[in-house]
Amino acid sequence: MKEKISQTLQILEECAKNKRQIYYQELYEKIGLNRENPVDRNKGSQILAEINRISIKQNKTMLSSLVTLKGNSQPADGFFEFAIEEKRLKSNVSEFDKLKFWVKETSKVFTAYSKK
Repeated sequence: MKEKISQTLQILEECAKNKRQIYYQELYEKIGLNRENPVDRNKGSQILAEINRISIKQNKTMLSSLVTLKGNSQPADGFFEFAIEEKRLKSNVSEFDKLKFWVKETSKVFTAYSKK
């Protein structure tokens, strides 16, 4: 798992430096996971949560904000659930406020990594 976390961190940091988002499917393929497989999807969620813990500690940002669903180009519910657990987002916010939070978080990620 440590290797996949390291690999994922490297991929997402590269995306951030290039001000680019990445689909879950593309990311999972790059780290050897199958998004269609529930076990792999759960592993991916755990990896992204750990990536967020690392990036919050380093840059006060949620690096996984760059990972989006292909259908709507927004993060999956797990992104917002993590933000709520970490008290970065209130639990009773509207869908609009969730999207506002995500856009702001993505912008903070791009700013933080453009300085590196």
